[in-house]
Amino acid sequence: MTRNNAKLIKYLTLALLAGIAIWQIFKGNSSFGTGLLVGVIAAAGSLEVKQHRIRAMQEKGMNPYDERTWTLAGLAAYASLRIFAIIIALIVLVGYIWGPQVQVNPYDLLGICLCVLLGIYVGSYYYYNRKI
Repeated sequence: MTRNNAKLIKYLTLALLAGIAIWQIFKGNSSFGTGLLVGVIAAAGSLEVKQHRIRAMQEKGMNPYDERTWTLAGLAAYASLRIFAIIIALIVLVGYIWGPQVQVNPYDLLGICLCVLLGIYVGSYYYYNRKI
């Protein structure tokens, strides 16, 4: 896959999410639609900033995809999955202890788990970036 195809897929995905957000706003679920639309705008902004940084590094003659980047990403992924597995085990333990008194929509729980996992990954990446 070329960079232009990857960029096209990213923008098509963002456009699809923006369309879903607008549809949800018109349907009456304005809080979800607004949140999703703000997320799409933030993701598009961060994509542009990332592309600008990559172009700037390439103009300086640097390789933005060197071995250090892959090492940091691997360390962060490994650490975040280990931390996430421990957190999930604790959630299951707490859920087992309190039983059915805790009512959670499974889709909300999946969203929360995904948010936590991505937050741990980003934090681990920046930690290893400072450490190495």
